[in-house]
Amino acid sequence: MKIRHRLSLQFTLISGILLTVVFILVYLLSARYVRNNFYKQLEVRALVTAQVYLEKDELTKKKFLEIEKSYQQSIPGESSNIYDNKNQPVFIEKIKYNWPVSLLDQIRRHDIYRFTFGDKYGLGMYYPDNQGDFVVIVTARNTIGEQQLQYLLWILVCMGFVAMLVVYLLGQWYASRALQPIQSINRQVKRIRASNLHMRVNRGKNKDEIAELATNFNEMLEHMQHAFEMQRSFVSNASHELRTPLTTIIGEIEVTMQKDRTTEQYKETLSTLLDESEKLKIITDGLLQLTRVDAVLDPAQTEDIRMDELLWEIQAYWQQQETPLPLDIQLLHLPENPAQLTIRGNRQLLALAINNIVRNAFKFSHNAPVKCRLEVNKEGILLSVSDNGIGIDKEEQEKIFLPLYRATNAHSFAGYGIGLSMTQKILHLHRSRITVSSVKGEGTTFHIFFDNEH
Repeated sequence: MKIRHRLSLQFTLISGILLTVVFILVYLLSARYVRNNFYKQLEVRALVTAQVYLEKDELTKKKFLEIEKSYQQSIPGESSNIYDNKNQPVFIEKIKYNWPVSLLDQIRRHDIYRFTFGDKYGLGMYYPDNQGDFVVIVTARNTIGEQQLQYLLWILVCMGFVAMLVVYLLGQWYASRALQPIQSINRQVKRIRASNLHMRVNRGKNKDEIAELATNFNEMLEHMQHAFEMQRSFVSNASHELRTPLTTIIGEIEVTMQKDRTTEQYKETLSTLLDESEKLKIITDGLLQLTRVDAVLDPAQTEDIRMDELLWEIQAYWQQQETPLPLDIQLLHLPENPAQLTIRGNRQLLALAINNIVRNAFKFSHNAPVKCRLEVNKEGILLSVSDNGIGIDKEEQEKIFLPLYRATNAHSFAGYGIGLSMTQKILHLHRSRITVSSVKGEGTTFHIFFDNEH
Protein backbone atom coordinates (compact mmCIF):
# COMPACT_ATOMS: atom_id res chain seq x y z
CA MET A 1 0.00 0.00 0.00
CA LYS A 2 1.33 3.41 -0.93
CA ILE A 3 2.12 5.92 1.80
CA ARG A 4 -0.54 8.29 0.42
CA HIS A 5 -3.31 5.72 0.86
CA ARG A 6 -1.96 4.59 4.23
CA LEU A 7 -1.84 8.16 5.53
CA SER A 8 -5.37 8.80 4.27
CA LEU A 9 -6.70 5.66 5.96
CA GLN A 10 -4.89 6.45 9.20
CA PHE A 11 -6.15 10.03 9.14
CA THR A 12 -9.68 8.79 8.41
CA LEU A 13 -9.47 6.19 11.19
CA ILE A 14 -8.30 8.75 13.76
CA SER A 15 -10.94 11.24 12.65
CA GLY A 16 -13.57 8.48 12.71
CA ILE A 17 -12.66 7.55 16.28
CA LEU A 18 -12.82 11.20 17.38
CA LEU A 19 -16.14 11.74 15.59
CA THR A 20 -17.56 8.56 17.11
CA VAL A 21 -16.57 9.70 20.60
CA VAL A 22 -18.07 13.15 19.98
CA PHE A 23 -21.28 11.73 18.50
CA ILE A 24 -21.67 9.29 21.41
CA LEU A 25 -21.26 12.17 23.86
CA VAL A 26 -23.78 14.25 21.90
CA TYR A 27 -26.27 11.38 21.88
CA LEU A 28 -25.81 10.59 25.58
CA LEU A 29 -26.12 14.24 26.60
CA SER A 30 -29.18 14.64 24.37
CA ALA A 31 -30.74 11.49 25.84
CA ARG A 32 -30.06 12.80 29.33
CA TYR A 33 -31.61 16.15 28.45
CA VAL A 34 -34.71 14.49 26.93
CA ARG A 35 -35.09 12.23 29.96
CA ASN A 36 -34.73 15.10 32.46
CA ASN A 37 -37.13 17.24 30.47
CA PHE A 38 -39.70 14.43 30.44
CA TYR A 39 -39.34 13.94 34.19
CA LYS A 40 -40.04 17.66 34.60
CA GLN A 41 -43.21 17.20 32.56
CA LEU A 42 -44.19 14.29 34.80
CA GLU A 43 -43.51 16.45 37.84
CA VAL A 44 -45.83 19.13 36.46
CA ARG A 45 -48.48 16.45 35.70
CA ALA A 46 -48.20 15.10 39.24
CA LEU A 47 -48.60 18.58 40.70
CA VAL A 48 -51.58 19.34 38.44
CA THR A 49 -53.20 15.99 39.32
CA ALA A 50 -52.84 16.74 43.02
CA GLN A 51 -54.26 20.23 42.64
CA VAL A 52 -57.22 19.04 40.56
CA TYR A 53 -58.30 16.31 42.93
CA LEU A 54 -57.07 17.58 46.29
CA GLU A 55 -57.22 21.38 46.06
CA LYS A 56 -60.37 21.97 44.00
CA ASP A 57 -62.38 23.01 47.07
CA GLU A 58 -59.76 25.64 47.97
CA LEU A 59 -59.17 27.17 44.51
CA THR A 60 -61.10 29.89 42.80
CA LYS A 61 -63.20 28.82 39.88
CA LYS A 62 -60.96 30.62 37.39
CA LYS A 63 -57.79 29.08 38.80
CA PHE A 64 -59.39 25.64 38.89
CA LEU A 65 -60.47 25.95 35.24
CA GLU A 66 -56.90 26.87 34.23
CA ILE A 67 -55.48 23.88 36.11
CA GLU A 68 -58.17 21.57 34.74
CA LYS A 69 -57.44 22.76 31.21
CA SER A 70 -53.75 21.98 31.59
CA TYR A 71 -54.65 18.63 33.14
CA GLN A 72 -56.64 17.69 30.05
CA GLN A 73 -53.41 17.98 27.95
CA SER A 74 -52.32 14.46 28.70
CA ILE A 75 -49.07 12.65 27.82
CA PRO A 76 -49.14 9.42 25.76
CA GLY A 77 -49.68 6.37 27.97
CA GLU A 78 -50.21 8.53 31.05
CA SER A 79 -51.80 7.14 34.19
CA SER A 80 -52.10 8.76 37.63
CA ASN A 81 -52.56 7.36 41.13
CA ILE A 82 -52.94 9.11 44.49
CA TYR A 83 -52.38 7.31 47.81
CA ASP A 84 -53.12 8.47 51.35
CA ASN A 85 -50.85 8.07 54.35
CA LYS A 86 -52.23 4.56 54.89
CA ASN A 87 -51.05 3.55 51.40
CA GLN A 88 -54.64 3.27 50.18
CA PRO A 89 -55.52 4.56 46.69
CA VAL A 90 -57.80 7.59 46.77
CA PHE A 91 -57.61 8.31 43.04
CA ILE A 92 -56.90 6.05 40.08
CA GLU A 93 -56.87 7.19 36.47
CA LYS A 94 -57.00 4.68 33.60
CA ILE A 95 -54.88 1.89 35.12
CA LYS A 96 -54.50 0.74 38.68
CA TYR A 97 -51.08 -0.46 39.66
CA ASN A 98 -50.30 -2.26 42.87
CA TRP A 99 -47.32 -0.12 43.73
CA PRO A 100 -45.18 -1.69 46.46
CA VAL A 101 -45.10 -0.03 49.86
CA SER A 102 -41.32 0.32 49.56
CA LEU A 103 -41.78 2.60 46.55
CA LEU A 104 -44.29 4.76 48.44
CA ASP A 105 -41.89 5.01 51.38
CA GLN A 106 -39.07 6.03 49.01
CA ILE A 107 -41.26 8.81 47.61
CA ARG A 108 -42.11 10.08 51.12
CA ARG A 109 -38.39 10.17 52.03
CA HIS A 110 -37.24 11.99 48.85
CA ASP A 111 -40.31 14.20 48.18
CA ILE A 112 -39.64 13.75 44.43
CA TYR A 113 -38.62 10.27 43.27
CA ARG A 114 -37.89 9.22 39.68
CA PHE A 115 -38.09 5.63 38.45
CA THR A 116 -38.76 3.52 35.38
CA PHE A 117 -41.56 1.04 34.97
CA GLY A 118 -41.32 -1.24 31.95
CA ASP A 119 -41.26 0.98 28.89
CA LYS A 120 -42.62 3.90 30.91
CA TYR A 121 -41.08 6.62 33.02
CA GLY A 122 -42.51 7.20 36.46
CA LEU A 123 -42.41 10.02 39.00
CA GLY A 124 -43.64 10.00 42.56
CA MET A 125 -44.39 13.19 44.53
CA TYR A 126 -45.00 13.58 48.24
CA TYR A 127 -47.87 16.06 48.57
CA PRO A 128 -48.86 17.29 52.06
CA ASP A 129 -52.38 18.74 52.25
CA ASN A 130 -54.84 19.96 54.90
CA GLN A 131 -56.76 16.76 54.29
CA GLY A 132 -53.68 14.65 54.97
CA ASP A 133 -50.41 13.60 53.42
CA PHE A 134 -50.63 12.02 49.99
CA VAL A 135 -48.38 10.36 47.42
CA VAL A 136 -48.98 11.15 43.76
CA ILE A 137 -47.56 8.74 41.15
CA VAL A 138 -47.63 9.55 37.44
CA THR A 139 -46.34 7.21 34.70
CA ALA A 140 -46.19 7.77 30.92
CA ARG A 141 -44.32 6.89 27.77
CA ASN A 142 -41.81 9.38 26.38
CA THR A 143 -42.90 8.74 22.80
CA ILE A 144 -41.90 12.13 21.42
CA GLY A 145 -38.52 12.08 23.17
CA GLU A 146 -37.73 8.58 21.91
CA GLN A 147 -38.64 9.63 18.38
CA GLN A 148 -36.37 12.66 18.72
CA LEU A 149 -33.51 10.46 19.90
CA GLN A 150 -34.03 8.00 17.05
CA TYR A 151 -34.02 10.86 14.58
CA LEU A 152 -30.88 12.29 16.20
CA LEU A 153 -29.21 8.87 16.00
CA TRP A 154 -30.07 8.58 12.32
CA ILE A 155 -28.68 12.07 11.66
CA LEU A 156 -25.45 11.29 13.55
CA VAL A 157 -24.90 8.01 11.69
CA CYS A 158 -25.49 9.64 8.30
CA MET A 159 -23.30 12.60 9.21
CA GLY A 160 -20.63 10.18 10.41
CA PHE A 161 -20.50 8.32 7.09
CA VAL A 162 -20.51 11.56 5.10
CA ALA A 163 -17.83 13.06 7.35
CA MET A 164 -15.65 9.93 7.01
CA LEU A 165 -15.93 10.09 3.23
CA VAL A 166 -15.07 13.80 3.19
CA VAL A 167 -12.16 13.23 5.59
CA TYR A 168 -10.82 10.40 3.41
CA LEU A 169 -10.98 12.51 0.25
CA LEU A 170 -9.38 15.48 2.04
CA GLY A 171 -6.74 13.11 3.43
CA GLN A 172 -5.96 11.87 -0.08
CA TRP A 173 -5.63 15.42 -1.33
CA TYR A 174 -3.53 16.58 1.61
CA ALA A 175 -1.29 13.49 1.54
CA SER A 176 -0.72 13.99 -2.18
CA ARG A 177 0.35 17.58 -1.59
CA ALA A 178 2.49 16.65 1.42
CA LEU A 179 4.23 13.83 -0.48
CA GLN A 180 4.66 15.80 -3.69
CA PRO A 181 8.29 16.75 -2.81
CA ILE A 182 9.07 13.06 -2.20
CA GLN A 183 7.48 12.15 -5.54
CA SER A 184 9.62 14.84 -7.16
CA ILE A 185 12.73 13.39 -5.51
CA ASN A 186 11.69 9.92 -6.65
CA ARG A 187 11.36 11.09 -10.26
CA GLN A 188 14.77 12.76 -10.11
CA VAL A 189 16.38 9.68 -8.55
CA LYS A 190 15.02 7.45 -11.34
CA ARG A 191 16.98 9.53 -13.86
CA ILE A 192 20.30 9.04 -12.05
CA ARG A 193 22.51 6.30 -13.47
CA ALA A 194 26.17 5.34 -13.25
CA SER A 195 26.79 7.52 -16.31
CA ASN A 196 25.37 10.71 -14.73
CA LEU A 197 26.29 10.51 -11.06
CA HIS A 198 27.11 14.22 -11.23
CA MET A 199 23.36 14.95 -11.10
CA ARG A 200 21.91 16.10 -7.78
CA VAL A 201 18.43 16.10 -6.29
CA ASN A 202 16.73 19.48 -5.91
CA ARG A 203 16.23 20.03 -2.17
CA GLY A 204 13.61 22.75 -2.64
CA LYS A 205 13.18 25.99 -0.72
CA ASN A 206 11.80 24.57 2.53
CA LYS A 207 14.01 23.62 5.45
CA ASP A 208 12.15 20.50 6.52
CA GLU A 209 12.75 16.75 6.82
CA ILE A 210 12.29 16.25 3.08
CA ALA A 211 14.96 18.85 2.34
CA GLU A 212 17.20 17.09 4.85
CA LEU A 213 16.52 13.79 3.06
CA ALA A 214 17.46 15.36 -0.28
CA THR A 215 20.65 16.79 1.24
CA ASN A 216 21.65 13.43 2.70
CA PHE A 217 20.90 11.72 -0.62
CA ASN A 218 23.04 14.27 -2.47
CA GLU A 219 25.87 13.62 -0.03
CA MET A 220 25.51 9.89 -0.70
CA LEU A 221 25.62 10.57 -4.45
CA GLU A 222 28.75 12.60 -3.94
CA HIS A 223 30.39 9.71 -2.06
CA MET A 224 29.26 7.29 -4.77
CA GLN A 225 30.61 9.55 -7.49
CA HIS A 226 33.91 9.80 -5.63
CA ALA A 227 33.98 6.00 -5.21
CA PHE A 228 33.29 5.48 -8.93
CA GLU A 229 36.03 7.94 -9.83
CA MET A 230 38.41 6.15 -7.49
CA GLN A 231 37.45 2.83 -9.06
CA ARG A 232 38.01 4.15 -12.57
CA SER A 233 41.30 5.67 -11.48
CA PHE A 234 42.35 2.39 -9.86
CA VAL A 235 41.46 0.39 -12.99
CA SER A 236 43.32 2.89 -15.16
CA ASN A 237 46.38 2.90 -12.90
CA ALA A 238 46.35 -0.88 -12.52
CA SER A 239 46.04 -1.32 -16.28
CA HIS A 240 48.97 1.02 -16.85
CA GLU A 241 51.20 -0.59 -14.23
CA LEU A 242 50.42 -4.13 -15.41
CA ARG A 243 50.55 -3.32 -19.11
CA THR A 244 54.13 -2.01 -19.05
CA PRO A 245 55.82 -5.24 -17.88
CA LEU A 246 53.42 -7.37 -19.92
CA THR A 247 54.23 -5.35 -23.04
CA THR A 248 57.94 -5.80 -22.36
CA ILE A 249 57.52 -9.56 -21.85
CA ILE A 250 55.49 -9.98 -25.05
CA GLY A 251 57.92 -7.84 -27.03
CA GLU A 252 60.96 -9.79 -25.83
CA ILE A 253 59.31 -13.10 -26.68
CA GLU A 254 58.25 -11.94 -30.16
CA VAL A 255 61.73 -10.60 -30.97
CA THR A 256 63.42 -13.76 -29.70
CA MET A 257 61.15 -16.01 -31.74
CA GLN A 258 61.90 -14.23 -35.01
CA LYS A 259 65.19 -16.15 -35.46
CA ASP A 260 67.55 -18.44 -33.66
CA ARG A 261 69.64 -16.84 -30.94
CA THR A 262 72.86 -17.61 -29.20
CA THR A 263 72.90 -18.98 -25.68
CA GLU A 264 73.92 -15.59 -24.29
CA GLN A 265 71.08 -13.85 -26.12
CA TYR A 266 68.59 -16.36 -24.75
CA LYS A 267 69.96 -15.76 -21.25
CA GLU A 268 69.58 -11.99 -21.68
CA THR A 269 66.00 -12.45 -22.86
CA LEU A 270 65.18 -14.76 -19.96
CA SER A 271 66.78 -12.29 -17.54
CA THR A 272 64.56 -9.51 -18.92
CA LEU A 273 61.50 -11.73 -18.65
CA LEU A 274 62.43 -12.56 -15.06
CA ASP A 275 62.80 -8.89 -14.13
CA GLU A 276 59.45 -7.95 -15.65
CA SER A 277 57.77 -10.97 -14.04
CA GLU A 278 59.15 -9.90 -10.66
CA LYS A 279 57.62 -6.46 -11.23
CA LEU A 280 54.26 -8.12 -11.88
CA LYS A 281 54.70 -10.18 -8.73
CA ILE A 282 55.51 -7.08 -6.67
CA ILE A 283 52.38 -5.33 -7.95
CA THR A 284 50.09 -8.31 -7.34
CA ASP A 285 51.64 -8.97 -3.92
CA GLY A 286 51.08 -5.33 -3.00
CA LEU A 287 47.45 -5.45 -4.08
CA LEU A 288 46.97 -8.70 -2.19
CA GLN A 289 48.54 -7.17 0.91
CA LEU A 290 46.13 -4.24 0.63
CA THR A 291 43.14 -6.59 0.70
CA ARG A 292 44.53 -8.50 3.68
CA VAL A 293 44.62 -5.47 5.96
CA ASP A 294 41.61 -6.20 8.16
CA ALA A 295 38.83 -3.67 8.59
CA VAL A 296 39.19 -3.97 12.38
CA LEU A 297 42.31 -4.53 14.43
CA ASP A 298 42.52 -7.92 16.09
CA PRO A 299 42.79 -7.22 19.87
CA ALA A 300 45.02 -10.28 20.21
CA GLN A 301 47.60 -8.63 17.92
CA THR A 302 47.60 -5.20 19.59
CA GLU A 303 49.84 -3.82 22.31
CA ASP A 304 50.79 -0.56 23.98
CA ILE A 305 53.28 1.24 21.73
CA ARG A 306 55.55 4.09 22.84
CA MET A 307 55.72 6.31 19.78
CA ASP A 308 59.16 7.72 20.64
CA GLU A 309 60.57 4.21 21.00
CA LEU A 310 59.00 3.18 17.69
CA LEU A 311 60.67 6.13 15.95
CA TRP A 312 64.06 5.17 17.38
CA GLU A 313 63.55 1.65 16.02
CA ILE A 314 62.71 3.06 12.57
CA GLN A 315 65.79 5.30 12.69
CA ALA A 316 67.96 2.30 13.57
CA TYR A 317 66.47 0.37 10.65
CA TRP A 318 67.57 3.00 8.13
CA GLN A 319 71.01 3.39 9.70
CA GLN A 320 71.59 -0.36 9.34
CA GLN A 321 71.02 -0.35 5.59
CA GLU A 322 73.89 -1.07 3.21
CA THR A 323 73.95 2.66 2.59
CA PRO A 324 72.91 4.30 5.90
CA LEU A 325 70.30 7.02 5.42
CA PRO A 326 70.00 10.02 7.77
CA LEU A 327 66.66 10.16 9.62
CA ASP A 328 66.62 13.14 11.98
CA ILE A 329 64.18 12.66 14.89
CA GLN A 330 62.96 15.67 16.88
CA LEU A 331 60.94 15.25 20.10
CA LEU A 332 58.96 18.34 21.14
CA HIS A 333 56.89 19.07 24.25
CA LEU A 334 57.26 15.58 25.68
CA PRO A 335 54.93 14.96 28.64
CA GLU A 336 56.05 13.82 32.07
CA ASN A 337 53.54 10.99 31.93
CA PRO A 338 54.81 8.30 29.50
CA ALA A 339 51.23 7.11 28.96
CA GLN A 340 50.59 10.23 26.87
CA LEU A 341 53.17 8.94 24.38
CA THR A 342 51.53 5.52 24.18
CA ILE A 343 48.91 4.27 21.75
CA ARG A 344 47.18 0.92 21.41
CA GLY A 345 47.81 -0.82 18.10
CA ASN A 346 49.60 -3.37 15.96
CA ARG A 347 53.32 -2.63 16.18
CA GLN A 348 54.29 -4.26 12.87
CA LEU A 349 51.53 -2.56 10.87
CA LEU A 350 52.22 0.84 12.41
CA ALA A 351 55.96 0.52 11.73
CA LEU A 352 55.15 -0.49 8.14
CA ALA A 353 52.92 2.56 7.65
CA ILE A 354 55.50 5.05 8.99
CA ASN A 355 58.32 3.32 7.12
CA ASN A 356 56.41 3.66 3.84
CA ILE A 357 56.33 7.44 4.35
CA VAL A 358 59.99 7.61 5.35
CA ARG A 359 60.97 5.42 2.36
CA ASN A 360 59.15 7.75 -0.04
CA ALA A 361 60.79 10.76 1.61
CA PHE A 362 64.25 9.33 1.00
CA LYS A 363 63.37 8.18 -2.52
CA PHE A 364 61.93 11.45 -3.79
CA SER A 365 64.67 13.57 -2.16
CA HIS A 366 67.48 11.44 -3.60
CA ASN A 367 68.42 10.09 -0.14
CA ALA A 368 68.74 13.55 1.38
CA PRO A 369 68.19 13.88 5.16
CA VAL A 370 64.58 13.38 6.31
CA LYS A 371 63.13 15.04 9.40
CA CYS A 372 60.72 13.21 11.70
CA ARG A 373 59.12 15.34 14.42
CA LEU A 374 57.05 14.00 17.32
CA GLU A 375 54.92 16.44 19.32
CA VAL A 376 52.40 15.90 22.13
CA ASN A 377 49.60 18.37 22.95
CA LYS A 378 46.22 18.33 24.69
CA GLU A 379 44.46 16.81 21.68
CA GLY A 380 46.88 13.94 21.11
CA ILE A 381 50.11 12.95 19.36
CA LEU A 382 51.27 14.64 16.14
CA LEU A 383 53.90 12.97 13.96
CA SER A 384 55.36 14.84 10.97
CA VAL A 385 57.70 13.46 8.30
CA SER A 386 59.34 16.09 6.05
CA ASP A 387 61.70 15.98 3.07
CA ASN A 388 63.23 18.45 0.63
CA GLY A 389 62.37 16.42 -2.45
CA ILE A 390 60.50 17.02 -5.68
CA GLY A 391 57.18 17.87 -4.05
CA ILE A 392 53.65 17.16 -5.27
CA ASP A 393 51.28 19.27 -7.36
CA LYS A 394 48.37 20.63 -5.31
CA GLU A 395 45.86 19.02 -7.68
CA GLU A 396 47.40 15.59 -7.08
CA GLN A 397 47.85 15.70 -3.31
CA GLU A 398 44.49 14.04 -2.57
CA LYS A 399 45.01 11.36 -5.23
CA ILE A 400 48.35 10.00 -4.01
CA PHE A 401 46.54 7.77 -1.48
CA LEU A 402 44.67 5.95 -4.25
CA PRO A 403 45.93 2.42 -5.01
CA LEU A 404 48.47 2.34 -7.88
CA TYR A 405 48.25 6.12 -8.37
CA ARG A 406 51.57 7.88 -9.01
CA ALA A 407 52.08 11.62 -9.27
CA THR A 408 53.04 13.00 -12.65
CA ASN A 409 56.59 13.84 -11.57
CA ALA A 410 57.11 10.44 -9.88
CA HIS A 411 57.13 8.15 -12.90
CA SER A 412 60.91 8.36 -13.24
CA PHE A 413 61.30 6.87 -9.75
CA ALA A 414 60.95 3.20 -8.89
CA GLY A 415 57.65 2.20 -7.32
CA TYR A 416 54.10 1.14 -8.04
CA GLY A 417 51.84 3.48 -6.02
CA ILE A 418 50.81 0.97 -3.36
CA GLY A 419 52.68 2.12 -0.25
CA LEU A 420 50.73 5.29 0.59
CA SER A 421 47.39 3.57 0.01
CA MET A 422 48.39 0.85 2.46
CA THR A 423 49.68 3.46 4.91
CA GLN A 424 46.37 5.33 4.90
CA LYS A 425 44.44 2.11 5.46
CA ILE A 426 46.67 1.06 8.38
CA LEU A 427 46.42 4.48 10.01
CA HIS A 428 42.65 4.43 9.55
CA LEU A 429 42.56 1.14 11.47
CA HIS A 430 44.39 2.92 14.29
CA ARG A 431 41.76 5.71 14.26
CA SER A 432 44.33 8.27 13.17
CA ARG A 433 44.34 10.88 10.41
CA ILE A 434 46.95 11.55 7.74
CA THR A 435 47.26 14.72 5.68
CA VAL A 436 49.87 16.03 3.27
CA SER A 437 51.22 19.50 2.52
CA SER A 438 53.66 20.00 -0.31
CA VAL A 439 55.21 22.57 -2.60
CA LYS A 440 56.45 21.31 -5.93
CA GLY A 441 60.23 21.52 -6.14
CA GLU A 442 60.63 22.34 -2.42
CA GLY A 443 59.50 19.27 -0.50
CA THR A 444 56.66 17.41 1.17
CA THR A 445 55.44 16.96 4.75
CA PHE A 446 53.08 14.20 5.92
CA HIS A 447 51.16 14.83 9.16
CA ILE A 448 49.82 11.91 11.21
CA PHE A 449 47.57 12.66 14.18
CA PHE A 450 46.65 10.19 16.94
CA ASP A 451 43.93 11.54 19.22
CA ASN A 452 43.73 10.97 22.97
CA GLU A 453 41.23 8.10 22.61
CA HIS A 454 44.22 5.83 22.17
